[in-house]
Amino acid sequence: MILILSGKYQGEETFVKEHFPGKNIPAKNVDEYDFSIEEDIDKAAAELAVQVMEDKSDIILCHILGCGVVPIDEMQRYHAELVGRTSCLLAEKADEVWIVRAGIGQQIR
Repeated sequence: MILILSGKYQGEETFVKEHFPGKNIPAKNVDEYDFSIEEDIDKAAAELAVQVMEDKSDIILCHILGCGVVPIDEMQRYHAELVGRTSCLLAEKADEVWIVRAGIGQQIR
């Protein structure tokens, strides 16, 4: 599995189509999945990671939410934290991890 991390609207889908032709691209990004609100956010992240991996896509797209900007809204903070923790779990399982900015990919593993 290949994990692609990017901010929103950074050209990640075009990058994937150009650099990984023939790979199965998921219908949605990690931050678009339904998630449960758990008191234990690590448990929620593990559940979300399982849900994402059950789709069996060759590529997983994950938007980096926030990048240090802490949302005022409590639900948005929870969601950003959840997606961040989930991306860490997915990165542990991924064969390759890439970051895409301005349509340019950089392999970090």
